[in-house]
Amino acid sequence: MNFKIATIGLLSLFAASAQAAVIGSDAGIKADIVASGNFNNEGADGALGLSYNGKEWINWGTHSSWTWLSASNLASPVNTLGGNNPLGASILASGSNFVLNGFFDGLTFIQTATLNNPNQIGFTISLTNNTGKDITDVFWGVGLDPDINIAFGTSNYATINAITGLGGNAAVSASGSGQTLTLANTTSASAFNIAAYINGGDCCSPVDPAIALAAGQILGYSTNSDYSISLAYGLGTIGIGKTVTFGYSIAAVPEPETYALMLAGLGLIGFTARRRKN
Repeated sequence: MNFKIATIGLLSLFAASAQAAVIGSDAGIKADIVASGNFNNEGADGALGLSYNGKEWINWGTHSSWTWLSASNLASPVNTLGGNNPLGASILASGSNFVLNGFFDGLTFIQTATLNNPNQIGFTISLTNNTGKDITDVFWGVGLDPDINIAFGTSNYATINAITGLGGNAAVSASGSGQTLTLANTTSASAFNIAAYINGGDCCSPVDPAIALAAGQILGYSTNSDYSISLAYGLGTIGIGKTVTFGYSIAAVPEPETYALMLAGLGLIGFTARRRKN
């Protein structure tokens, strides 16, 4: 599958960095995040990018995760696909709180990733306008290509993708082989224009958040194929010296039928123990 990386001009305070750090839990969700803010998708098939209980989601087939930034009176739209780091971000701290800092065309960028619980990583983004002018029509997007089925040896990259929330509750999930990953907004419902999106027909290209917002995919819309999922934010205008802050989470859980099997297994263990005691 082919994709294009945007060619950009930028003013950066930091050089692109090959830094990476792992956040997460061996007993739950775990991610290798690089300086661009992406999951590390430069490793071999099966290498850690984003996993749950040791099962990798990102690094199979075409490894793809990204963020996207655009504004009407800044430089050309930029995205961070494929190790690209147009925001000039560097890692300031890592561990349970993972912090990135960068600068693009007068816009300061800070991203924090926090392990909220073994099954969820929360992300907070802050953009500060240091340009000396209002920045208008600001859009931000984040997305990934979930390929969980291949991790279980099914030779099938397809996942069941579904829009599970709208507006302030915007969320999109990808399910396969007993696991479900959900990308969900955590920002105030009235703060910005927010939408979840499934990029039908394309697994791996970065998605323009303006296009995702205009698509208007409805609650329950779903697909069963090798498509990417993303969240889109219409941030409006950022005034001179002002900061906008928004956030999202990535959570992974076993699917309901997997829970049922787990509970059945626990019940069997308990039954066997009681029989041995008797």
